[in-house]
Amino acid sequence: MFLVKVWTVLLIVNFCSGNFVNPYPRLKYRPLSGADDVGEPLFLTPLIHSGQLDEARNLSIVRHPEMNFAPSHSGYLTVDPKTNSNLFFWYFPAKVSPKDASVIVWLQGGPGASSLFGLFTENGPFEFTKSGKVAPRKYSWHHNHHLIYFDNPVGTGFSFTDDDKGYSTNENEVGINLYEALRQFFIIFSDIQPNPFWVTGESYGG
Repeated sequence: MFLVKVWTVLLIVNFCSGNFVNPYPRLKYRPLSGADDVGEPLFLTPLIHSGQLDEARNLSIVRHPEMNFAPSHSGYLTVDPKTNSNLFFWYFPAKVSPKDASVIVWLQGGPGASSLFGLFTENGPFEFTKSGKVAPRKYSWHHNHHLIYFDNPVGTGFSFTDDDKGYSTNENEVGINLYEALRQFFIIFSDIQPNPFWVTGESYGG
């Protein structure tokens, strides 16, 4: 009788889950061509450990001809060296009053949806036009906030691990990894550490 109840519940869940609408629209993508050079991944944790904070800040500057209107930093922070688990971030300093501006961490839903979705389609400094070009967003949160996007948890978007044990299996592990990434982030960007701090997002990420 118990097994019958279990199967009944599973069938109901399966039926209901198929009726939920995916809130994230299907986007067209342009595959990389052989001429596209994406460079090498930048791991900032070794620079933190060796005290090379100026070099970490300078190397993490995003240099892209179509994104010069919004200065930013990005890279990887190693949150678990035993499994080589790394969280990817993309940071946009506040455009107005950066000394006093609040720091906002944006997390996407899922869990498992890349926060770059929010960056490019919702509240980031730029968006894609129909022709696939990058253009400034008229209303971006980075105008008066320091804005940090994390691909969280490990395994989401550009974030990765070399060991299956590096994937989070509960919310405590997700929180521990994100905390470690933020701890390292504020070592590199210590100038904004005293500022008001907020974590937000949408769906499960909120």
